[in-house]
Amino acid sequence: MSISEIQKQLNLTNYLNQQATVCVFLGLKESLIDQVQQLATQTFKLTFKNSNKKIILHTKASNPQITGNQFEKDYMIAQKLSGANLPVPKTLFYCEDQSIIGVPFYATEYVEGRLFNDQRLLSVSPAEKRLLFKEVTKALAHLHSISLNYLGLGELESQTSHYQTLNKKLYNLYKLHETKISKNVEDLLYWLQINSPMKSELDNLCLVHGDFSLSKVVFHPTEPKVLAILDWQQAQLGNAFIDLASFVAPYYIPFENGQYHVEGWLGIEQIAGQPNLQEVISAYFTTRSSQSIPDIRYQIIMAILKQSIEQQILYKQTQDEKYQKNSHFLSKAGYELILQMTEGDPYGIKMRATNDGQLWSNWPISERCKSYYYRIKDFLKDEVFPKEKAILDKVRAIPKTLQNKAIIDIEELQTKAKSVGLWNLFISDPMYGKGLTNLEYVFLSELMGLSYIAHEIFNCYAPDTGNIKLLIAYGTQYQKEKYLRPLLEGECKSFFAMSEKNVSSSNPNNLECTITPCEGGFILNGSKYFISSASDERTIFGIVIGKSTQTMSNPNESQSMVIVDMKNPKVKIGKQFGSFGFFDIPHGYSEIEFDNVFIPQENLLGSLGGAFKMAQDRLQIGRLHNCVRQIGQTRRCLDLMMSRSEQRTIFKQKLKDNAAFQERLGDLEIAFQSCRLLSLNAGLLLDSAGSSHLHTFMAISECKAHTPKACQYIIDQCIQAFGAEGVTEEQPLAIAFRFARAIRFIDEPCEVHLKQVSRFAYGNHLFNDLNNAQGYGLAKL
Repeated sequence: MSISEIQKQLNLTNYLNQQATVCVFLGLKESLIDQVQQLATQTFKLTFKNSNKKIILHTKASNPQITGNQFEKDYMIAQKLSGANLPVPKTLFYCEDQSIIGVPFYATEYVEGRLFNDQRLLSVSPAEKRLLFKEVTKALAHLHSISLNYLGLGELESQTSHYQTLNKKLYNLYKLHETKISKNVEDLLYWLQINSPMKSELDNLCLVHGDFSLSKVVFHPTEPKVLAILDWQQAQLGNAFIDLASFVAPYYIPFENGQYHVEGWLGIEQIAGQPNLQEVISAYFTTRSSQSIPDIRYQIIMAILKQSIEQQILYKQTQDEKYQKNSHFLSKAGYELILQMTEGDPYGIKMRATNDGQLWSNWPISERCKSYYYRIKDFLKDEVFPKEKAILDKVRAIPKTLQNKAIIDIEELQTKAKSVGLWNLFISDPMYGKGLTNLEYVFLSELMGLSYIAHEIFNCYAPDTGNIKLLIAYGTQYQKEKYLRPLLEGECKSFFAMSEKNVSSSNPNNLECTITPCEGGFILNGSKYFISSASDERTIFGIVIGKSTQTMSNPNESQSMVIVDMKNPKVKIGKQFGSFGFFDIPHGYSEIEFDNVFIPQENLLGSLGGAFKMAQDRLQIGRLHNCVRQIGQTRRCLDLMMSRSEQRTIFKQKLKDNAAFQERLGDLEIAFQSCRLLSLNAGLLLDSAGSSHLHTFMAISECKAHTPKACQYIIDQCIQAFGAEGVTEEQPLAIAFRFARAIRFIDEPCEVHLKQVSRFAYGNHLFNDLNNAQGYGLAKL
């Protein structure tokens, strides 16, 4: 409803003159409306020609789905608060007659007095400020002491507003309006979740203002007396301490000198003459007859986080960069408070990291990465390992249809992992992931590798990981919204189709599948072989690479990539293959037939003829990730073998005490550590030199050439130590052995990379200036 619509309603004046409360308030028998000013969407201020007093009209939204019965409750609460002697604008009347202005409305007094913003507050003396803050705090305590029965909400008295529920609401609000992964916000959400405070009697469920600050209070023109608390639009049932925390939060937000448009006093409290924080909080609890002052910093962190998320919402709505900066500024302030509370150790990892000094050594790993490491470790211990055997029994099942159903147990674990922020850890781009370095992810991925199913649980599972990276790097906005977003959220699966049965597919020039340009798009023909996840019923699309031109003048520009929707009837999923009898349900390995499949132009990924470079970018990181995952599985096998050796007795001695076993274990451990160091070196070079540097190529090739074969040998020896049990499904050894054997040809055969390492070695040799030094080279006969 617009201002003009109100002004046109001449009967509004007549209606006001019939209300005795209005006439008494204005001191008139008959009033004449002078001006109507809109203050908010549904709020208007009325001034009168024959009175200096003003009234406020609160109108109901015309769409009943928006407000429901909330409007009537708002009036009732305002009426009750006024009757409880709480300083609020007094209600004058409620009108249900929609013929007056078109919607129901109610009126309250307009309270004249002083309002203080930050600038005006600076001119107030410290002594008066203390009195102002004390009066405001007492009014807030009075509000929180009002019985829900008195407010007509007695049926809700028994309910509690658990902090876990409040944190869940904040998390959902953040994810709904997420524009960029905020490290601080995610860390705040996780810390709040694992540090819920004990319930306090004074932290009761009550009516809360919802947006309380000094600027919402009208003071007496000359005295430090509260006349009215304004802006009750966000009033709701909530926790008393959070409302108090919203009021005192500026004490923990740094003063930003107008840079972020955020209210904060930290650092200038004495200069600005702000009252002592403990005095303000003490006044609140004294008013509530409390003998002690609880620590409400947890609630203050929640209040700051809420402000940060609200700024993020504004950024998403307006795309104004200042709101994003505000959000980051606030979330950083909240995290600084956590560091202060925990002495710089918010997740209790310092002692664990110190004890694991050999693990971390001097690798450039952030404290944030270490916190993820121990969080993953705890999640594996508490959630994954207890259920792993039952899940693996389902993974090993033989498929009975062409499409496999998801394993519910894994999806439940995914939901838990996502809720605690252990999600998309492999993405280094902070716009989409956690912003960890490649080296940091090597540490995390190795840990996840301890369980065959862990990478999927944390949404770090191929082929989705490679497809996500392709879409981030080369996808259009349309492709990111349609295909990338659901992958990031774990709402679907995808496949990557490169391998073909009849050709050596590690060389894209050998591919026979064709992507022929046509009007409006492309025609895809051919078949792909041993494609992971194609038979998963959750898979909604795949990325297919094929030849888009037969001209071989530049072979590296003859291939393209397209995104294929699985709903296309001309995409046929063939039989599923087992790997040594292992079908890896629900993902599976399938043959796919593309029979004249039309691909619209908007589904071309990257540029036409650009698939070779894109594939190399994808496969290079994929090779490292597969090796690191295998290293984690191999560590598990070694641990199992050592546990076995402590229990097994041969020739009247424990196996672990047998000299031959000890010698074998020493060799295996050294072989394992060599694999591990190769992967860490590759991750470090990816970060320091970049993915296109020659030394990075060499490091990843060394890792790919050596790790699979070495790990296969180590696992084979572990199986040998177990005897017959080692080849059964009672232990995870067999599944680790299968994977080790498979990655010897996945993402190119190891032999290709041995050849590459040989070339790199000769290249380094040619540039070694010591070769010509006297006495260094071959002896001259």
